[in-house]
Amino acid sequence: MRPVARKLARPGSAVVTALVAALVLAACGGGESGVVTLRMYDSTATKDGTEPIIAAFNASHPKIKMNVQYIPTVKLGQVETTQLQAGNPPDIIGPSPGSGGGSTGLSLYKLAKAGKLVDLSDRPWARDLPELLKPTATYEGKVYSLVGGLSTQFMDYTVPDMEKFGLKPPQDFAQLLALCKQAREHGTYAFVAGAADMAGNRMLLQSFAAANVYSQEPDWDAKRAAGKTTFQSTPGWHKVFQQVQDMINADCYYPGGAGRTTEEGKRMQVSGKSLMGIGPSTAATYLTARNPQRKWAAAPVPGGLGTALPLEVGGSSIPKDSKHIPEALVFLDYMAQHRDELARNTGAFSPAMMSRGELPDFLGPLEPLAKQGKFALGAGIMWPSEAPAQAAYKAMTGLYNGQVKVDDILRAMDDAWAANP
Repeated sequence: MRPVARKLARPGSAVVTALVAALVLAACGGGESGVVTLRMYDSTATKDGTEPIIAAFNASHPKIKMNVQYIPTVKLGQVETTQLQAGNPPDIIGPSPGSGGGSTGLSLYKLAKAGKLVDLSDRPWARDLPELLKPTATYEGKVYSLVGGLSTQFMDYTVPDMEKFGLKPPQDFAQLLALCKQAREHGTYAFVAGAADMAGNRMLLQSFAAANVYSQEPDWDAKRAAGKTTFQSTPGWHKVFQQVQDMINADCYYPGGAGRTTEEGKRMQVSGKSLMGIGPSTAATYLTARNPQRKWAAAPVPGGLGTALPLEVGGSSIPKDSKHIPEALVFLDYMAQHRDELARNTGAFSPAMMSRGELPDFLGPLEPLAKQGKFALGAGIMWPSEAPAQAAYKAMTGLYNGQVKVDDILRAMDDAWAANP
């Protein structure tokens, strides 16, 4: 069960078709007599945290076996979409929360509207979400997803490197730009950008939008949907992309960001090519596992006008075409009871932890914001489609080589919203 999914990839390629066929064959092997085998896919990025929960479920339910296929995050949306279209979906899927299409391209609203998901409204855990999260799992008053884990964007850094150069995490955006200059004076870079795919640009968009838009106007999405505002007419949105441009101009990034994927950027950060990174809290387990000798720490992303923690929401649903709906419901009920444990294992936090203002230990510096309830849904989650966010991600890459201006991005987002109301 993935706590948080982050990366969009579209279905339809021959490579994906071949991958799907291989995965289905692997998952449909023979099983023990009388045992129902469930199927689901999960990200290799959270495998270490998910496997103990799956093993415990299988051990405690001798008549049900959950078979998890771990594949790269970039493939999750592709594989699930292809199998849904073929009428042979896994028994548990991870649609993107809300209406925006988000990180997998499988919008919960779109699937629920098409009658593709099982109504989960009668489950004992169905109504226990904080108010902010309820729209991400419900459609027309019915619950279609178990929200398993939440992640927030944060700034990670290596303590020894910062101490070696006498640097401290920036408290505001001006200090962040100054730190970039100081890093260059010491022969290194503050960040490594991965702008060639959606994930890296999504992290920056959500971080700076939470600070500059949603911390000031929590209802901005509703105003945009009502036609009362636009991206182009909102100063906060202009500041979101101007801050990205300012970081590029300040030489914050290791060269080559426009042609580098997020995964490649993270590998470079782990190897010491930069002092800091911006990413979801689930990335902390990635960093620690790949270089446990380095001491990692967390800090809020310094935006500008205000501070709010942007939320990525991960959930699990049951397709109506599942051949084992009763058993899949048993699995979701079990996962609902172990959400705190799953969250801790994967660097996420559960809805209950959010309600209590609790974050994972390594996010301690961000916990005062959580205690104050300063959360905001990640930009794009409740937009009418994935089109405006996709327009932003694509255009943001052009900031790194000077081919795109801030106003170009805002215009593209408004055009995409109008074309996909």
